[in-house]
Amino acid sequence: MLSPGLIQRQSQSLVMTPQLRQAIAMLQLGHQELTQSLQQIAELNPLLVLESTDTAPNTEPADPASDLHDDDPERFTSGSERPEPAAPGPTLHDDLIAQIHLRFPVQQDCAAALYLLACLDEAGRLPEAVSGLAVELGVEPAALETIRQVLMRLEPAGLFTRSLEECLAVQLEQKNRLDPAMKILLANLDLLARRDWRLLRQKCQLEQDDLLDMLTEIQALNPRPGFDPRQPVSPIQPDLLLRKNGPGFRLTFNHRLLPHCRVDLEMQSALDSSTDAGRQLLAYANEANAVIRALEMRRQTILKIGAEIVRQQAAFFEEGLAALRPLTMRDLATGADVHESTVSRVVNGKYIDTPRGILPLRMFFSTALQASDGSTQSASAIQHRIKTLIAWEDDDILSDDALTTQLQKEGFAIQRRTVAKYREGMGIAKSSQRRRLRKTS
Repeated sequence: MLSPGLIQRQSQSLVMTPQLRQAIAMLQLGHQELTQSLQQIAELNPLLVLESTDTAPNTEPADPASDLHDDDPERFTSGSERPEPAAPGPTLHDDLIAQIHLRFPVQQDCAAALYLLACLDEAGRLPEAVSGLAVELGVEPAALETIRQVLMRLEPAGLFTRSLEECLAVQLEQKNRLDPAMKILLANLDLLARRDWRLLRQKCQLEQDDLLDMLTEIQALNPRPGFDPRQPVSPIQPDLLLRKNGPGFRLTFNHRLLPHCRVDLEMQSALDSSTDAGRQLLAYANEANAVIRALEMRRQTILKIGAEIVRQQAAFFEEGLAALRPLTMRDLATGADVHESTVSRVVNGKYIDTPRGILPLRMFFSTALQASDGSTQSASAIQHRIKTLIAWEDDDILSDDALTTQLQKEGFAIQRRTVAKYREGMGIAKSSQRRRLRKTS
């Protein structure tokens, strides 16, 4: 029987200093939350000065491909996390992101839906035609329109529409009240605005009481479903800017999103560490400098991760979603020489402005399938190819077997059951159903 005794062990652990915790928190925050956090810190720290980016010096960002200076981002990706501060309730934008992730399990469709979300105006409408947006994103207009039709019926209904008429029609459809007379009324909103009741009655072929009932229904609808008292929907501001630069691209950090931070040198020069007030000011100075170092670390890290995404997904920026290659956060972390958790924090809620529009960084990560030549292909690229083949169907409707054969000819090592799973996941009907629909159209 063992007797009780003392056992000595040696172990290593990372001590999380307040500065280290602050750097971790800043890396994960979006620019709006970070701006609010900086304002709160500046209110309590008289030596930290926040200046508008309109008056702050416009410094050129460091080369995104270069190594990080001073601290390696891996230094602040381990250890326990401090409790998250209390946050305001979810906004309409947050609600829509959650609905999009639930409604679009296919990564390519989810990415396209998030792209349309970034294009909404403050009323919740798309100011640009789908055909133009499809060109920017590199997808078929019909495929993007299918996604928009789903988005219009999220909660609240009527978002992602192109006109007031379409916005109201979707809301009435959800209430099962979009009858022929109501369609005529919506098509004549100009008469409604002029209060030309006589002509409206004639066009709708309704008695006065019936017309008044319809007007009451319309008045109960929301003509601006994008307006959120918590936070109006507005175009997303990108953290990174990607522009064509000769045969390649140039990546820069959008420094105008955040206020410029500096230490009040005049007050700092009056420090007298021999007094209590002086020692307090010295503590404030150390805190202000730590904030500035953490912000620079955040900028360098975001640039580094963004540069690696651009390098590994270069074909996407040239050709569109069909060329999206398989990429995991671990793969990107290896290429950027950072910890995987650093990548997860950086891409959280961050966006990049590209020649193809403003895109969330998370859309560049996808699962992969092995091709017959040993290379890997993005599942999103395969799904896009399936959609394209079906969209090009004429009288010869492609079965799942035919789709599998064609994909295998193109180099994809894919089985029929996987093709069927992807087709069903994208909401595409079976070949027999598509054939019947083609005969009746």
